[in-house]
Amino acid sequence: MSLSGELNRILDIIAKLTQSDTNSSIKDTDIISEADISSEKFESYIEKLQSRNYIIEDPSAPDGGNYRMYKITKEGLDASVRGFH
Repeated sequence: MSLSGELNRILDIIAKLTQSDTNSSIKDTDIISEADISSEKFESYIEKLQSRNYIIEDPSAPDGGNYRMYKITKEGLDASVRGFH
């Protein structure tokens, strides 16, 4: 399934920030900052990436924080490495 250039860029940023480790999580605020996008656009992109199982929300993220944590999946890494999303 093909992704737009912007979704492709967000996936690559998540891969970079997690150092391509499917066990590592990254704060949504770090992704937004690195991508230099609005939180509204971020939400739209994240939903699309989650629907393709390229990323997942980390259920073990600490409670009470005003952020969410995300992990890249093996499918997300494969798509990022291929360069064909």
